[in-house]
Amino acid sequence: MGVQVYVREHEPATSDDWVGEPTGVIVAPGDRGLRNVYGPQDGLTTWTVSFFEPQHRRDGRGPYETAVIPASLLVAEEPYDR
Repeated sequence: MGVQVYVREHEPATSDDWVGEPTGVIVAPGDRGLRNVYGPQDGLTTWTVSFFEPQHRRDGRGPYETAVIPASLLVAEEPYDR
């Protein structure tokens, strides 16, 4: 947890996508069972992401400050200096 990530869009795009591939930080496991972050992408592993700014879904829902997102859509960001 504490990893800075961005959220990729689905291929092909869906109404559930996050507009503009937003960035945030993983703050907690997204489901009841903590899974190995380095394990295979099983389609079930999710993480709770806290966005840096409130975000909207492609279909207009939102704003959301946090969301449970499948691990397969999360990409770790390079660290940056503040």
